[in-house]
Amino acid sequence: MKLHVVAAISYLLLAGVAVGEEIKIPNALVKLTDQLDVPARQAGTISQLDVQEGARVKEGAILARIEDTEARFAEERAKVELQIAAQNAASDVAIRSAERTLVSAGAELRRAEEARAKLRDLVTENEMEKLRLTADQSKLAIEKAQHERIVAQLQRDLKKVEAEFSARKVALHLAVAPFPGVIVQVHKRQGDWVEPGDKLLRLIRLDRLRTEAFLDAAQATPGMEGRAVSLTVEQPGKPAAVFPGKLIFVSPEIDPINRSVRVLAEFENPNFALQPGMRGTLTIR
Repeated sequence: MKLHVVAAISYLLLAGVAVGEEIKIPNALVKLTDQLDVPARQAGTISQLDVQEGARVKEGAILARIEDTEARFAEERAKVELQIAAQNAASDVAIRSAERTLVSAGAELRRAEEARAKLRDLVTENEMEKLRLTADQSKLAIEKAQHERIVAQLQRDLKKVEAEFSARKVALHLAVAPFPGVIVQVHKRQGDWVEPGDKLLRLIRLDRLRTEAFLDAAQATPGMEGRAVSLTVEQPGKPAAVFPGKLIFVSPEIDPINRSVRVLAEFENPNFALQPGMRGTLTIR
C-alpha cells in the first residue's frame, strides 16, 4: 500500500502538482527566445567585420559590411536627381509666364477690337486673326505648362522611388542586429568573399529567455496565459535563485501517452543570470 502512495506522489511531482493555489512543475528547461545565423544579403568582399565572439550588441547595430562603394555612389546620384526633380516639380515659372503672356495678348486683342469698332479699316481682318491666334496660343501655353508641371511631379515621385531603391541596395550590403544579443560564433572574416545566404555570424538573445515545461492536462485551464510564474534554479554550491516571469503559452494539444500539455513561460534576464540549458522548478501562481 505504501508503494502505491509513493508512486502516486512521484507521478504528481513529475507532472506538476498544485500546492494551495500554486502549480509546481519540476525539470523546466531554459531556452532561447531569439537566435539567428546572420546571413549575407549581397555578394561581395567583407570590408568591415569588427565584432568577435562574446561581443554584446544592441538592436540595429552594424555587425558587418560588404563592399558597397558603387552602391553608395548610385545612392548619392539618385539623391541629387531627386532634388532636381523636386525643384522642377515645385516651380510654377512656366505657368506664370504663360498666364502673363495671355493677359498681354488678350489686352492687345481687345484694343484692336475697340479700334476696329471705331474705324473698320484701322485694323485689317488679317491682323485681327493674328491677334486671336496669339491669344489662343497663350491659352494653350498655359495648358502645356500645367501639363508639364504634372509630368514633373510624376518625375519627382519616380525619382523618389529610385532613391529609396538605391538606399535599399546600400542597406543590403549591411548585416544589422535584428535584436540585442551576444555574438557566439563568427563564421567569416574581413576580406572573405561571400554569396547571398552565406552565414556571417551567430547571434543569440540572452536578455529575454523562456522555459519549456510539461503540465498535467487535468491542471490546464482556459485563460492560464498571462499568469505570473517563477523559476527556481538550484546549482551545486550556490543558493537557489528565483526568477519572476509570465506564462505566455499553454498548448491546446494533449500528449496521448502521458496526458500532459506543453507550456512556455518568458523571463526578463537583464543580468544574464539565467542561461540557456539550465533546468529548474516552474511555479505557476
